Amino acid sequence: MATTTHYWQSLWEETIRQSSNSNRIDGLSNVDRINLHAELVYKNFYSKRNLDDLQRKPEFWVELNRLKRFITKDSSVLDIGAGFGRIAVPLAKEVRRLTAVEPARVYMKLMKDKADREGVGNIEFAEDLWSDFPLRKKYDFVYSTLSLAISDPDTLMKMNDASRGYCALELGASPSSDLDFNQIYSMVKGESFRPPGNYLNIITTLYDNGIYANLETWEVTSEVKYETVEDLVELRKTSLKPYVRVTEEMEEMLHRFYRSKMNSDGTYVFHVKGAACMIWWKV
Repeated sequence: MATTTHYWQSLWEETIRQSSNSNRIDGLSNVDRINLHAELVYKNFYSKRNLDDLQRKPEFWVELNRLKRFITKDSSVLDIGAGFGRIAVPLAKEVRRLTAVEPARVYMKLMKDKADREGVGNIEFAEDLWSDFPLRKKYDFVYSTLSLAISDPDTLMKMNDASRGYCALELGASPSSDLDFNQIYSMVKGESFRPPGNYLNIITTLYDNGIYANLETWEVTSEVKYETVEDLVELRKTSLKPYVRVTEEMEEMLHRFYRSKMNSDGTYVFHVKGAACMIWWKV
């Protein structure tokens, strides 16, 4: 029997091996790293905002309607990397049953609280990494939005294996060099950040496995406001610690970098302008 060679999948696997993520020095497990970052993001960003306001924005309903194409009232749905339930809770109102997989404790609590507030009782909560989630059944629709849960060929193909209907992935499609983290990484490390892949690796790996996915793209413009530069520096220090021992000199470098960009009232606004995409396919 001839052996199938997965060229594109192998290329993604090599990109992951050569990425900056393969040289982490913090010694933390993926679960601990995710929880540490999520707690800091919540403290410095989400705790200072009404997260329900996100559902009042027109672009939220555009995003939700993109996903609603794949469901009916009788659908069973799996949300991989559900976060604080931004999509999971409203989508659960449209289906028979939804399973939300989210490893960050602080996000899981926010999601459960949101479901209770809105009277949504048909969600099964799983506080797992997607790679560790026990797959005991198939779902009519499996999706992941703006999550790092689908990070390699194994987690991608597990997503495909979980579905008996449709799969959809929503993620960024802009070059990673546009992000301010990549700028500060280069500043403190003296080298460019090497990402572990992008949406093209997902499409080509699916192709290698005989799956011919659809691609939709759209422009993204938004802004994220931090109340103080100190909040942002604390968050970026946590993002850097897996890769470098952050010294006082590096911390001061971060302060200078963000102070040069701060508003007159002491806040910092991170402007997002680029592209996002949805990759979807029928199993």
